[in-house]
Amino acid sequence: MEMVINILSDTSGYATEQIVKQSLNQFDNHDIKINIYPNIRELDSLDRILKYLLIYESNQIIYHSFQEKKMNIYIKNFAEVHNIDTIDIMSESIETIARALGKDPKSIFSKNSLYNTSFFKKFDAIDFALKYDDGKDFSAIKFCDIAIIGVSRSSKTPLSLYLASKGFRVANIPILLDSKIPKELFEIDPHKIYGLTVDENILAKFRKERLKQLNLSGYSQYTDIERIRKEINYSKEVMEDIGCLVIDTSDKALEEISEIILNNLKEYERSKE
Repeated sequence: MEMVINILSDTSGYATEQIVKQSLNQFDNHDIKINIYPNIRELDSLDRILKYLLIYESNQIIYHSFQEKKMNIYIKNFAEVHNIDTIDIMSESIETIARALGKDPKSIFSKNSLYNTSFFKKFDAIDFALKYDDGKDFSAIKFCDIAIIGVSRSSKTPLSLYLASKGFRVANIPILLDSKIPKELFEIDPHKIYGLTVDENILAKFRKERLKQLNLSGYSQYTDIERIRKEINYSKEVMEDIGCLVIDTSDKALEEISEIILNNLKEYERSKE
């Protein structure tokens, strides 16, 4: 089976390529393709390349070495969700030198891991919330700290970003009438899942305002009160099946909803001790 090694770098990638080739010399009869993606300086460019790499159905490894911390975090997050092995040259080098010298590195680097600082955790969480907002990729569910579920316009996205700003990886998944619920939701601890519900009249008002913003005002199933009532009832049935905590957001601010979730998580963690 062919294996693909992808080298991603903010420079030429030549040095990393030599490391890879020297490493491959230790193995006979290998069918390996090396791709080099040099001079990557922007997150948008990195994102396009990473998405392109998903075309490979064979085994692959990503070697990367960026001085810009956010680039390494982005790759780590992407690779974790898509189950791709990565080798972070910069982080491995710094950690090894730190162990040898018996000293902590300068700046944001940590002796234990490049990713253990609060800055990285917050950056990683916000990136995660944006990248997997509104059910964009159900595979992300198994990597989240918190999963938010609910009907459209029940405050899932703003709540996800608010919790992400506190360093929690949040996936939010819409519950759509007559649509299948992703099986991944039933494969994680229900204590990590929180269902949002809202008064039907308040939800109808939110949706009408949303359509106005999009210049789409007028009759729509999206704002039909009977349809909304069915959606809410269906979402409650799903939440009951999952066994998650249900929160009525009708008269609650984001801070209050967040506090309920975080307090519930803390209580659950204490109960396991």
